[in-house]
Formats: sequence, structure tokens, C-alpha cells
Amino acid sequence: MKAGSETRCATRSLLVLCDVVGAVGGTESVLARVLPELERRGVAVTLRARRVGDAQAYGVVAEEIAWGGDEEPPNAAAANRVAHTIEALRPDVVLLSNVFDPKVVLAARAAPRAIAHLHDHRAFCPHGDRVYPQFRALCSRPMGTACLVNSVLHGCVEGPRPGTLRRLRAREVLRDALRQLDGIDVGSQFMAGLCARNGIAPERVTVLAPPVDPRALATPPAPMPAERRLLFAGRLVRDKGLDSLLHALARIPEALRPALDVAGEPTPESGEAVARAPALGVRLTMLGRQDRGAFMATLDDARAVAVPSLWPEPFGMMGIEAYARGRPVAAYAVGGIPEWIGDAGIAVPRGDEAALARAIVEVLDDERWKQFAAAARRQAERYTPQRYVDLLMRVLFPSLHQP
Repeated sequence: MKAGSETRCATRSLLVLCDVVGAVGGTESVLARVLPELERRGVAVTLRARRVGDAQAYGVVAEEIAWGGDEEPPNAAAANRVAHTIEALRPDVVLLSNVFDPKVVLAARAAPRAIAHLHDHRAFCPHGDRVYPQFRALCSRPMGTACLVNSVLHGCVEGPRPGTLRRLRAREVLRDALRQLDGIDVGSQFMAGLCARNGIAPERVTVLAPPVDPRALATPPAPMPAERRLLFAGRLVRDKGLDSLLHALARIPEALRPALDVAGEPTPESGEAVARAPALGVRLTMLGRQDRGAFMATLDDARAVAVPSLWPEPFGMMGIEAYARGRPVAAYAVGGIPEWIGDAGIAVPRGDEAALARAIVEVLDDERWKQFAAAARRQAERYTPQRYVDLLMRVLFPSLHQP
């Protein structure tokens, strides 16, 4: 089958099990873009979720089955409901997205094919982010005995306490359940390597970089804004690096220092950053959480986007969202970010605020900006929902693509 073809497969059916239905975060936005496209390809999609906020948020009516969420115990009754759903619907494939209940993962094996999408590190890290809590260094070890050692040396999870052992054991049970599925898909080669270090055979892992919002690609990018404005957007928590970004901006000479717009739900940590900004000489505007239309306008008002993440981003969705609107990116080279940064942005060593400051000045430069912006739009074309679904169809229904 040619990439991008619209071959229909009405006899194919898919049961999607996901954590949350509603406008929450990156993995939810992927489902909202992908499920309607699958149905356009003739796949009959059924959706069940641990929690349903908006039953029609993804273009497919969702029903709730309250299985165990992250850091909750497995729910045998919910797993039985999943098993009965599979028996009644007889789907060709079950796709699990951010499902953390190992009993539900194992129940999915009743389908002819079961695939899990791993959006982040929680299946392989009892702490959840692969960052040592005391020293803020990155962990590269496979989950297991090293986690217990690190609970003593680095205060991981709850430190050397029984709760750490319980959390580790729960994560190991989830990992072992995932190992029994037919395949795993992840967003980056970085995540594929993490899977391999945790005992999942490389041939069972597929890298599917997430798609951008097609609305962002539907119109040409806005021209370069006259004002030097930099945008930071995302979860306003410590490891997203807002504080590090402020210190990087403070290193830029005042004549070149951009104003900073921050989009996201305010948190105590972001409040502390706002309070520090004046002393650092940074003009900061908090925009709050924005709907999609408002956020696209905010992107167009920015000259560039900063992704100063201090944790190993599984992919770094904000970067390609910026590229879709022709906005270059200055980032720390962590996790999956180096895989998409290309020539449309600059990635510097994690935590090197002086290097980040130089990168920001470069991507904002009037002449260099034009080159970065053109490259950004070109690179964004690689991340359309259509291309993503072309690849996903091969993972879900490999028999359709046999020579």
C-alpha cells in the first residue's frame, strides 16, 4: 500500500483503551487527531476509558470503565469488564494508550492483537520522570535493583522506605504485563532505547512520532513579528525548565533580551518564577491555559519558542507544534528533542543557561530567523495525522501490508 493511500478496511475493528477522554495533555491530543482519521480509513473504532470528561472529545463516543490509574491498585472487576467487552465486540486489535492497570493490560491479550502506546516514562520508572530528585541529574539505568540503590543515594520515590519498594513492585508488574503484548509503540528512538533497556525486544517496538494539529498546517505561518517575543508553553512544573529559562534570559544583553510569554495552567512553581522575573530583568506575561484557537494566535505572535526541559522529554510535542506555525525553537538537548530539532532550531546541553541564551539570540535574529522559520514549516510537514495513521495502520493491521 502506498503511504498516504485512503484504502478502506471496513471489516477491521479497533478497541481503544485510554486513560482519559478530554482536553488534558499530549497523549489526549494525539488520540483526538488520530481516531477520526482511522474511522475515515474505514476502521470501526470503539473507545473505553478510565475516566471520561467529554464523551465525544475524540470524535468517537466513549464509555467509562474505572480501572486502576497511575499509582492506584489494579482493579480486577474493571479488567473483567474489559475482557467481556473484548468478547462481545471481538475487535481485531486492542490499542492501549497510557493504561497503567496491569490486569487491564493482561485482559487485552484476549484480542487477536494487542498493542500499547507508551507516552512517557512511568512504565519504567517508579519515580515517573527519570530525574534524581535530590541532585536533579538524569537516570539512565533500567528499572529494578538500581531503583532501590537510588532511593538511598538520591532519594528516589519515597527514599529508603517501604513505599518505594511497593511502588517499584507495582511498576515491575506493569512492565511485565506490557512485555506480554504483541507490540509497543513510542514517540522517539530515545523511548525505544528505554524499552530495550527494560527487556522489551527491539523488534516489538515501533517509533511513531506524534502528529501536529492539522489546523496549524492549514494556513501559511504569520510573518515575523516586529517585537522580539519568546513563548514558553506547557505544564508549569519544575522539570519543564521555566526557572532555568528565566536565568538564561537574564544573561542576554538588555537590548537583545526578548519579552517572555508563558502559556499554561498556573502552579505554585510558576508563581515563584513570576515573582523572580523582575529581579532578573525579564519582562514576563502569564497567559494562563488557552484553548486551541487562542494558543495558535499566541504562537503567531511569538517570534520563537523555548523548550528548556530538564527532564528527558519522551518526544517534546511543543517543538513540532511551534514548527507547524513556522516558529523556530531553542531547547535543551534531552530525551527525544534532538531527533526533531533539525535545522529549524538549536538544542544545547541540558542546564547550560549561557548556551541557551546564545541559542535564543540566534533564533530571534532578524536574518537568521527567516532561515529557521522556513525550515520549521518544512519539518512540520513530516508530522501530519495522515502520515502518522499510515504508519499506525501497519502496526495495528500488519496483514493488510503483507507483500
